[in-house]
Amino acid sequence: MDLIEQLVSCSESLLKVLQHPADERDKQVEKVEQLLAEREKIITRLKEESRENLNQHPKARKIVEMEQDIQKDLRRLYEDIKMDLKKWNEKKRLRQCYTNTFAHVATYDGRFYDKRK
Repeated sequence: MDLIEQLVSCSESLLKVLQHPADERDKQVEKVEQLLAEREKIITRLKEESRENLNQHPKARKIVEMEQDIQKDLRRLYEDIKMDLKKWNEKKRLRQCYTNTFAHVATYDGRFYDKRK
């Protein structure tokens, strides 16, 4: 199998993983990282070849279209993770407010200071 066929195969499997969210996001992220590393190796080997050969390949357009979909799905995955982290941090902050309710109140040990002379 030549490099372009490997790139198409790897891109298709990455797109499949991104479009079908798994129950365990950690496993999905690990798989995405693995496939992205594999694609990166293939792309660096492709860059070493002549560019005229790559542009004339019949599957070049398909690779470009898949790349756009992959970028969109990676952005969506990133936003989902970012939103979950934001929710988690908010829950953590609220939990701390309930356990130590008067932590944010600045007091002087209940003393009253009279400013009159």
